[in-house]
Amino acid sequence: STEGKAIVEDNLAEVGAGLIAAYDSGEFASALDEGSAGWQKWVKRFGKSLNRKGKSLFMPLRMLLTGKLHGPDIGSTLLLLYKAGKCNAVSAAAGFTTLDERFRTIRELDWDSLKS
Repeated sequence: STEGKAIVEDNLAEVGAGLIAAYDSGEFASALDEGSAGWQKWVKRFGKSLNRKGKSLFMPLRMLLTGKLHGPDIGSTLLLLYKAGKCNAVSAAAGFTTLDERFRTIRELDWDSLKS
């Protein structure tokens, strides 16, 4: 879509690389372990590190972490996905993708092909 293309063209790879680094360091999971307040502190720091805020921060995060352009509050969504994946509350047969699986997908993206 035109909306998705604009997000990809706004250096989505930079956001993806930052997310992977936060995930690998344990920083992302630690923030989600702290709940809503932890997520809010993390996303504010993350946005500052990339010099992004508002839609230029949240749209790429939503796209990378949920595969969707729109949906409910991204912080609440991620907390729910994190908790459900952590305790295996939803079966894979239901089509549930854990955040661990999502990060594997992000890691496998061919960032160069997204640029063309």
